[in-house]
This record gives sequence, C-alpha cells and structure tokens, in this order.
Amino acid sequence: MSEGILLVDADDTSITVTWPPIGKPSKSNPPKYSLQYRPSTSASDDGKDSGGSFLYTSLSTDLTVTTARKNNLTGAGHGFWFRVSAATKIKTRVDKSSMDYMGHACRRSFQVLTMMEQSRRMQAPKARLDLSTASPTPNSYVAHVSWEPYQGDDAPLLLGYKLQMRENAGTSGWVTVAPCLSGTEVRKKNLTSPNGYSFRVRPVLKGETGGSESNLETSVSEGGTTIPFSCSSGIVGVASSSGSAVSSSATSASGELLKLFKRLPNDCLLSNGGRDKISLSNAFSKVDLVFLYASAHWCPPCRRYTPQLVQFYNDAKKLYKSDPKRLHQIEIVFVSTDHDINEFGKYYATMPWLAVPFDSETRERLLAWMNVTSVPRLMCLDGRTGKVVETNSVGRALDMARFSKYLRPRA
Repeated sequence: MSEGILLVDADDTSITVTWPPIGKPSKSNPPKYSLQYRPSTSASDDGKDSGGSFLYTSLSTDLTVTTARKNNLTGAGHGFWFRVSAATKIKTRVDKSSMDYMGHACRRSFQVLTMMEQSRRMQAPKARLDLSTASPTPNSYVAHVSWEPYQGDDAPLLLGYKLQMRENAGTSGWVTVAPCLSGTEVRKKNLTSPNGYSFRVRPVLKGETGGSESNLETSVSEGGTTIPFSCSSGIVGVASSSGSAVSSSATSASGELLKLFKRLPNDCLLSNGGRDKISLSNAFSKVDLVFLYASAHWCPPCRRYTPQLVQFYNDAKKLYKSDPKRLHQIEIVFVSTDHDINEFGKYYATMPWLAVPFDSETRERLLAWMNVTSVPRLMCLDGRTGKVVETNSVGRALDMARFSKYLRPRA
C-alpha cells in the first residue's frame, strides 16, 4: 500500500479519515491542510478529478489536524473519494492540479455501512492503562481492553471476538491483536507509542462468510456476512507533559459530563486556537466548573461578549494558580454555530479555551442537548457531577463567587 489517506472508521452516515503529515511542519509554522471529497460514480471510478460529475467538493481549506470526519453521507452506492493537500497561503486559490493532492493509499473508494450493518455493530470497547501489570519491555506500557458480550439474535453462533488496534498516528492502519478471543477482556503488553492506541472489536460467528481484511482498507466491514467492527475505543497511552502514558478513560471528571462528548473523534478536544489537541482526561481533570459556550463569528452580540468571557477566563485561571487548594478550577468549551469551518477557525483563534471540532457529530449533539435557539449561550455545569447549574449565564455577572456557590464543599 502506498502512502496516502487511510480509513479510520465509518458508519451508515459518516466516514473518518486520516493521512500522514505533508511538508515539513514546525512549531513556528504548523501545517494546514485542504481536504476535499466526492461520491464515487461507478465501480471503475479511480478517484481522479476530470471535471463535471467528477468534481471534488471542499470540506476545509484550513485544517490543522491530520484526521477528519465527514458527516451526512448518503446515497452513494459506490462509496466516496477523499483527497488532501497542503493548504495554500492564498485561501482563494482554486487552481491546484490533481497532482498537488494526496489520494487514498489503497486506490479504492471508502464505503459507509448499510443501516442493517450499523444496527448489528457492538459497542466500542473500553481501554485503560493497566498499572497493576508490569510490561516486560522497558519504556512500554500495558493496556486493559474490555467489551460487553455480543447480544444479537445470532449470539448462539458466537465463536469468539476479533480484536484490532491502531496507533493514533496519521500513517497507521488497523492491525489484528487476536483473531478469535473466547473472553471479553484482554491485556495488551509492550505498547510503546507516545501517541497512544485505540481498539475495536467484532463478534466471530459460526458459518460467517467473508472475513477479508483487505476490505478494511475501504470499510469497517470485512465483507460477506461478517458483522462490522465496532467504533474505536478511547485512546490509551497518550504521553503526558512529563513523558508518562495516560489513559483517555482514566479521569476525575464526572461520567455524566464525559457522556456529553460521546463519539468525539479520538476522545480529544481542540486547544491552543486549534493548533493542538487535548484528551478528555486531561481537559477535565480536577476541573470544578465547565462552561459550554455556544457562539458564532457571524453574530455581533457574540463578538462583543467573547472578549468579556476571555477576561473572566484568564482572571479565573490566574486566581486558581494563586491558591489551588481553596479556589476552583474552571474550563470553557467552545461549541460553534458558525456556518463553515473557515469561520470557525478564524473565530476560535481569538479564544484561549478548548473547542469541539467543527466537523464532529458531537458538536451538533451538544447544541441540541443545550437546546440552543439563539447565541451567545453560556451553560455552566458542575465538573464533578455533570449537573447543569445555570442554563445560560449570558446577561448575568461573570462572578466566580456566584458560580462557586453551586458547588458542594470539597471532601
């Protein structure tokens, strides 16, 4: 397989892709990517752009990460093609040659699942660091992976479970850990990547047909009558700032709070204006108050309110550092209602807090859960329990003393 775009996951309406870094990025000059897609027109379609019905549609011209998810994919029996390039300095430039783009590594279109296939998938496994088991290899770690038993109508035909893992890097595909495990948990030793790993699982049934791993280059199904793999687990083993591995499922944050971010790509939020990512475990560790900020660049009241919120956020962070035992830690998460990803990126660059990726299904689900009918909207939650303590703080004083009264005293 040549270097190119890889399939990470797919369901019946979305596809998640990843690609290797392009160019020579640096901290002073972080890479940005232009990502495009189009439906495949026939079984013989090779993904090339010849104009007309073969024309690609831009998903973003300003991506700062090497993984992206496209939602709302329907009605393409032959799959979808993606291509990516280094973003040009002039955003309005559209005259790139197809030679400027990186295509699929496998040179076949990516397939979404059918509704039937999606309904039969298992729940994503849970992965965490196993600190009770010593890894036999120096500078490595052990992951404990578990999953719920398969409960489908054909469960009596169950022979075991096939488990795969993937390094959380743009050049990595899925590899099989075990073809047919009899139990519902396993310890994976000798893990070394500072990027961490994700896991996925599927049931192995008596009499199933297909099972071709080459199909996984373009779909999460191995073909035939095999049940597709589950969604991936959270990332386990991401190196912390001290160099030690951490688990995205090991966190002091409330389980109810984390449920709000279900199916977040790689269990990571954006940080540093979109230039970096942070795992949910690190984002909400020891955070007492979490604010969900629904806002948009096109909204003048939002643009007037954001600087006030920035001042409140920075002041609260400074106060907490001065007396962390007595004061409360806060975090804000931007939930965009912008019209496109470029406006989102421009607006988020003015904010010092975290953000839900614009192309994430989680963003849409959060906006619906918050019942956002107008912006700006600032919802305050107890970070320890996930309980909503104020449905909208806009129009009220941004006062830490008032917010702190909602919290139970520390044990």
